Order: sequence, then C-alpha cells, then structure tokens
Amino acid sequence: MSKTNWSGILYGAALLVCVVLGYVYYLTETPPTQFPVGTSFTIHEDESLRSVSLRLEEEHYVHSALWFRVWISSLGKDRHMQLGSYHFDTPYVLGAVVKKFVTENPDKPLIQVTVPEGSTTHDVSLLFKQALPSLSLEVFEQKVSEAGAEGKLFPSTYFLLPSYTEDDIVKIMTDTFEKKYMGTFRWTIIPDPLTKREEVISLAAIIEGEAKKQEDMHMVAGILLSRLRKSMPLQVDVAKVTYTTRDLPSVPINNPGLVALSAVLHPIESDYLYYITDADGNMHYAKTFAEHKANIKKYLK
Repeated sequence: MSKTNWSGILYGAALLVCVVLGYVYYLTETPPTQFPVGTSFTIHEDESLRSVSLRLEEEHYVHSALWFRVWISSLGKDRHMQLGSYHFDTPYVLGAVVKKFVTENPDKPLIQVTVPEGSTTHDVSLLFKQALPSLSLEVFEQKVSEAGAEGKLFPSTYFLLPSYTEDDIVKIMTDTFEKKYMGTFRWTIIPDPLTKREEVISLAAIIEGEAKKQEDMHMVAGILLSRLRKSMPLQVDVAKVTYTTRDLPSVPINNPGLVALSAVLHPIESDYLYYITDADGNMHYAKTFAEHKANIKKYLK
C-alpha cells in the first residue's frame, strides 16, 4: 500500500475519532438547548429505568436516554433512584443529572398511602386526607361518584406528590384497577347469572365483607351466585339492602382486591345455599334453611 493511501486511512481514522469524541462531548458535557429550567421531574412508583430515561429525553433533560441508562448502570445505581420530584433550577449536563438522581434526596419525596382491601370510598378519602391535609373529603367522594369509580379504587400502596388533587388520586386508583383487572382477568368468562364487570365488582365487594380466607371467599362466591340464579335475596349482613331486594347493590359497598374479584370469577360450586361465620372466623355451610338454623344455634349461641 502506498504512502498516500496510508495517509488517507490515518486521516480518515483521526477524523472519525474526532467526530466520535465530539459527539460524546456533546452528549455528556453540554445541556440540551431546550433544557426545562425551573421545572421538576418526578420518578413515580413502579417506573423502570428505561421509562425514566425515555421521559428525560422526551422532556429535554438529557440528550440521550441510552447514555443516561449506560451512565447509571456503569455506576451500579440502576435501583438507587428514589421516588419523588426533583427540581432543576439551571441547565444540567448529563453527569449532573445522573448525580442528582442517585446521590441526592428528592426535593419533594412521594407520600406513601396504603389502601386495604375492602375499604369503602369514605375510608379511602380519610386515608388520603390524613396523608394530604389539603384534600377535601367531600370533594374526593364527589369526584369518585362523578367518575363512577365506586368499587374501582384499587386497594394497593400508592406514592403521591403533595401537590396531587382529588382528581389525580381518583385517576391513579382507577387506572391501577384497570391495569390489574385487565392484566389478570382479561380473558376470564363472567359466571352466570352475572353479565357485566360492574356486577362482578359489586359481588366481590360483598365477598370482601363476608369472608376473610381465600378458600372461603371462593365458596361464598359460589353460594351467592347460586342464590342469585335461584332469584333468592342474598341477605348478607354487610349490605342490608340485600334483605329487601333480590339484586346486587346498585353501587359496590367497598373496593375489593384481586382475591375477592378472583373468587367471583372462579367460584367453588356446591349444593350449599347458606353459611355463617363463628366467633373464631370459621365458616359453616348448610344446604337447607333447617340446617342453617341448626348451625346458628350450634355456633352462634
């Protein structure tokens, strides 16, 4: 190979190195021209590093989502980003953004609220009011009613910003319900005589109040479905309206979790039509009203 050819190759290689180094410098040592100064970036619960990095790029906090992930991973800090809101008062280069997320506390930490299975709408409003005093109990319950969200305030642990409103919380909880329900029961057939998801939720809410153990939930679900098929009133103590009507309550009496929902969608079929719970929480079943009365006499008196 001639000296001229070697010179061309070396020149091309040097030029390529300069271009690569220049690009790396651009990615790591210059802030994006549209850096959103004076704004905050929030890391939410259950967010992956990929999700965070893509939002950072889309919102112009970093040039490259990939380089952000590579830098964090190289530090072994993939799982060290704390939930919360981080404020940026000046443009940051990539390394400074990474440092802020992995070595500093959030400017506004997320507030943790745990909603137990079977909580009523009022219970939920009290829990969030305790965590976020600026919320209004009346407004929250009104927003739930307006959204038709009764029974869909999914029981879980939530991480909230202090700035969240009643609308924000209702949306987060109902979105979580949709994600959990569809992710678990998308292809599950609704059992007869129920015809729609709202009825599944309403019966699951009753199950939450009537049974505590998982197997009992499935058994009670089968019994109550049998009563509905026979046009018998449910007559459950947790929903007094069921003593005067043969239908389910028009609005779920609480917000059921996945176990109760699963019990309704996968009931244990039996010949039982009655049940009681003794003082120790044990369930006793009966096929006839006479057997039921005998159980009451034996276990409740």
